[in-house]
Amino acid sequence: MRLVVTVDNRAKEGLRKEWGWSAYIEAHGYKVLFDGGASTSTLKFNAERLGLNLSHLDFAVLSHHHGDHYGGFRYVGEVAEGLRVYSPPGELEYLRKWGLNPVPVTDPLKVGKGLWLTGPLSGGWILEQALAISTREGLVVVVGCSHPGVHRLVRAARDVSGLDLFLVVGGFHMPSEQVLDELAGMSKKICPTHCSGDKSLKYLRKRYPEKLCEALAGSVLTFS
Repeated sequence: MRLVVTVDNRAKEGLRKEWGWSAYIEAHGYKVLFDGGASTSTLKFNAERLGLNLSHLDFAVLSHHHGDHYGGFRYVGEVAEGLRVYSPPGELEYLRKWGLNPVPVTDPLKVGKGLWLTGPLSGGWILEQALAISTREGLVVVVGCSHPGVHRLVRAARDVSGLDLFLVVGGFHMPSEQVLDELAGMSKKICPTHCSGDKSLKYLRKRYPEKLCEALAGSVLTFS
């Protein structure tokens, strides 16, 4: 498995940063885009710089209906017309207008060998889902903004896959120290990005340095 951070608030030299999140994933023979960042320009620029051909995607996942996660899908529709986008229920017409094929997800769902969606969890009025991927090291969970709580999404991923957690990566939505402690008790590695907040990074660096992995646009995570 390989995960490439395509869009994040921070970026490696030579790449663009923006308030948003997107990750390109290769796992079990599938090529998947998780979220699209905020804009077509940043996703296009970074994907090209990173040598990623998004026209070869098998499907995409939208974590939730916020512009900093769906904006780049306009570009995806240009290069991969008709691509399936697994999305929480809601207004899906904008994805259709961009040439994509939105598939509403209402329950936990297996989307391929070793790949599952948690199904949408409620975070206030926001419905959000996460992607779970099996590896030999354990379960890798990719989250968007974690409005329902990153700990709740991780537990849902464990439930649908039946696997123990190895790593969680994505936006944690400025979690409390208690939530980070719970994550540390469930996961061997913790990789906060996007909306996780500086306080979360500082706390993890101090309390769980052996579990923390830091990622930004251009980072590549590989797993057996």
